[in-house]
Amino acid sequence: MTRLYWQAKSWGLLHDPGYKGLSHSQDFGREGQWHILKSMSGWKSPKEKCKYESLDAIASESLNGTWLKHIGLSDLIASASDRSTIGRLDPTYSAISYRDHGLQIHHLLSGKAQSIKISQWHERLQQPKRKDFLEAQELAVLNLIKEEEDPRLVHWWLWRCYPDILAKDMSEIYLLPAETRFPDASLWSHTSITSALAGGLAGYYQQREDYPSKNQSFTRSRPHLVIFTFSPVQELVKSSRKMRDFWAGSFLLHYLSAKICYKLAHRYGADIFLYPCLYQQPLIDHWLLDDYPQFSQWIEKPTPQQLLTAGFPNNIVMILPDNGKQGEEIKDNPIYAATQYAKQILKQEWEKLGNKSLENLIKINPAWENINPHTWDGWLNAQWQTYWTALPIGNIETDLHHSYGKSKDKTKERENQQKYQAWCRQQNDFTGLEEDPENPEKSPTLFHQHEAEFLKAIFGIADMETEIGSNSQSYSKQPNLNVGSWWGNIFDRLRNNLRAVKNARNWKIPTAFTTRSTISGIGAVVHNYNLDWVKEGETKQFWQNKRHIGLFDGVEQLNATEVVKRVLHRILPEILAGNNNQIKDFSLTYPDLSSGVAGWLKQAQSQGDKQAIELYQRSCAEITQQYNWTEAVARTAWGIPWINYNYPQLPNPRLLNYGWLIEDAGIDQTVAAKQKQLEELKNTITKYFPAGRNPTDWYVIAAGDGDDMGKWLKGSKLKSYQNYIPQELINKINNSPDTIKTPVTQFLQVNKRMGPATHSALSRSLLDFANQLVPYLTESRYAGRLIYCGGDDILAYSNLWEWDQWLWDIRQCFRGQDDPKQEFISQGDYWRLGDKHLNKNSATDGLCLPDRPLFTLGSSATISFGVVIAHHSVPLAIALENLWQAEAEAKEHYYLDDIGIIYKDAVQVRAVYGNGNILQATAKFNVFDAWRELVEFAQQHDQLDSAIFEQAVEIWLQHPAPPTAIEQWTKGFCERRNVFSNNIEDREIFAFKLSKLIKDLIKHNYNHQKSDEEIRNWLKLAAFTIRNRAISVSNLVTQH
Repeated sequence: MTRLYWQAKSWGLLHDPGYKGLSHSQDFGREGQWHILKSMSGWKSPKEKCKYESLDAIASESLNGTWLKHIGLSDLIASASDRSTIGRLDPTYSAISYRDHGLQIHHLLSGKAQSIKISQWHERLQQPKRKDFLEAQELAVLNLIKEEEDPRLVHWWLWRCYPDILAKDMSEIYLLPAETRFPDASLWSHTSITSALAGGLAGYYQQREDYPSKNQSFTRSRPHLVIFTFSPVQELVKSSRKMRDFWAGSFLLHYLSAKICYKLAHRYGADIFLYPCLYQQPLIDHWLLDDYPQFSQWIEKPTPQQLLTAGFPNNIVMILPDNGKQGEEIKDNPIYAATQYAKQILKQEWEKLGNKSLENLIKINPAWENINPHTWDGWLNAQWQTYWTALPIGNIETDLHHSYGKSKDKTKERENQQKYQAWCRQQNDFTGLEEDPENPEKSPTLFHQHEAEFLKAIFGIADMETEIGSNSQSYSKQPNLNVGSWWGNIFDRLRNNLRAVKNARNWKIPTAFTTRSTISGIGAVVHNYNLDWVKEGETKQFWQNKRHIGLFDGVEQLNATEVVKRVLHRILPEILAGNNNQIKDFSLTYPDLSSGVAGWLKQAQSQGDKQAIELYQRSCAEITQQYNWTEAVARTAWGIPWINYNYPQLPNPRLLNYGWLIEDAGIDQTVAAKQKQLEELKNTITKYFPAGRNPTDWYVIAAGDGDDMGKWLKGSKLKSYQNYIPQELINKINNSPDTIKTPVTQFLQVNKRMGPATHSALSRSLLDFANQLVPYLTESRYAGRLIYCGGDDILAYSNLWEWDQWLWDIRQCFRGQDDPKQEFISQGDYWRLGDKHLNKNSATDGLCLPDRPLFTLGSSATISFGVVIAHHSVPLAIALENLWQAEAEAKEHYYLDDIGIIYKDAVQVRAVYGNGNILQATAKFNVFDAWRELVEFAQQHDQLDSAIFEQAVEIWLQHPAPPTAIEQWTKGFCERRNVFSNNIEDREIFAFKLSKLIKDLIKHNYNHQKSDEEIRNWLKLAAFTIRNRAISVSNLVTQH
């Protein structure tokens, strides 16, 4: 077993104590108490001044000292860029520790500040012997795992459970920074990536003798950034005829990616994943609890709602060791082994899903037992294409770090400086930052002039202080510059390399010698004929088999992948079942296209309108009584969490759509008989919900994606360092000697670079947004269903009555702005439930938010969305095609201002009619907010219906106003409307909101023609929205 590998990683997790951020500055150098753990027996700290001794001192002394120092670089590499060289400053000028005012932390992207206090311990932390108190608290937690000897199990526990236990009843502990002088990344993100780097530096060997013993020479392992991906992705999701297919496509990708991650984590450690972060991921926790049931006392069992929401991406980024193996020795390299293992996992899990799907179909219809293997195995085996690439962290031909090399001997100092500069050039060349010898000032090299001067000054100061015996000696001995400073550029080059690998792909889909899929037009349809060439009529006969009822309608013909998607919900109980961890409720797999009725019912409930629910129940009851074959449809789950937790007995709204109802029932009748029954059903439904007033008429889907995330990951959008340091440090710098003040002050003007710990923190923090906030807003605050949310990428099912409010709330949440519903308090670009809402926050709705600040992407980040409102007669595949087009065009939307072209931060809404017409409206999000407020005002006043917006469109088309006369135009328009004749106040408010919308549309479009078009389109969309939301319950109740 790779014991030393796991010990090195566990040391990485404990190289800083859990409560470091609460320590006094003079105790920041202490380590976590790893030495008490039996699993760490025989280990020795890479830090020379560590006071802890191993339980097996003899074994620890046999370890190679140089190898340990090599591993010790993990802490410094993880800190690079994030802390820069500020760590070399004498603590007199820079130390920040927890005091009476608490501790200031900064948002890792926007830099916004907030203060945190640990209320339970605040008074105690102001008293003497703080170190003893904190060590006792940490020790009490570590004692829980003290006797466990399995180093892999202990590493899992330290990575997954240790932070949760330390933070129990003190949720602010999660936010404690790794570095109080640059408090933008949590300790847990720093220790996690330090652990990954420690493993990368230690090397991964199966036998103890492969690790170097004392005084033995060895080949140094180099940590690499590795990216593994598989495709196609969007095509799998888009090839959907039903919401079941749409959800299944997203969940399949999620499941396969999660399975790859979990099995790789079991072999190499969960900390190796830079993206996605596995911490508190529901599916990972589900499998972890199955493998380690003893963890159940520390890890809460994920709910079915959490498990059935997709969130894993198909791109997996890892940190892995190379064992010093390159070139011809590549097969002995763990990077090669891990990527091949990932391919094997993908193949095995996909094959398992295919086999389970086929077994399930055979039980329904024995005809599936004899299907043509070319149409099943042949297609499934060719479904996935995998790609991977890797880059060493820093130029592999150079050392990991280099000193500036101050010396009393000027000749030697000059030589040292030349070596230092040559080393920097090698790193720049490796990452593509080539220097232009003719114009070095403007070359894209890593270090800005002020930063370079700061480095030189700090080296000089540190060496000077060392000479006079300053207590800063330990700081000056640290290698000052290391390859971690080039992290953002290395990662950017890695992504570019992956694109090149994908562009060189030679993947081909199998040739279809028969009918192609009627959903996607790709791949041979599955059939049970032994011939490769089969006529269309023969395949149609196979698919028309009446024993397919409930899965296939007899008209559609699917390829093998589409069949797996269609059957997935049936095999999930078996796929997700574990030895110790069973899931009982699978009712929240997917929503139906008609499930948007939940939005109408939720709106009615919030308005105290009981008649809507009564009418709905009455109409469903009559349908099921007249047509007993509809009872099975009525019992079908809605797939909407709000319905599940508030009205679990309500019949499925598919009962209100006669076309879908007949299709699902699969009645074995003649065409004439089926047409007659269709007419009877139609008449029954229209008694309650006439044409155009049926709440199942429209369905809504939305797709959003964070803007410029690649630039954030590269670090090019980060602000200057001064935005990420606490005010207390600024004050200390301002009061320091000029030899320190001047270079530090200039350095703080330089833009912060993306470093390892910040990257890790971003990945980990995205889980708050994706796994906590977005599900809550979508499924608890509103009656929607989250299909997929992976970091900044969102796919959701909404409804006609709530989509605009939901969309605005998501956007505000993404940026950490004020919560429109005032449930959350926004502070420092984090969201936290207000005190008056904490009591309402319970697991009764399937989601329970933690009582702590939750990360958002911050006020500097933006997101763009595509939204499609489709008539029920529009096939889902067409709606999805429009959805991705809408999202792409939202990102391309721009306008001109004084600083140039402003792209993105926009939404495009498409209303897709049954006749093929499309109403398309695009705007920046601040303009959308003006539209949303105008529509909301109109809905709050019964006299304002869709007609007023339709009139505005007509008059604007005939008499558009110049930008300087918008207020006069809206005033004149409203004064001529009879609906305002008795209410001047409402007229003025409406005119003001209409004027604001038109002004904003003119300002935020690139020319007059475009703004004129968008004004008409947004007014049409307002009319469309109000008209189709109007279900006049009172009239209907009176009539029936």
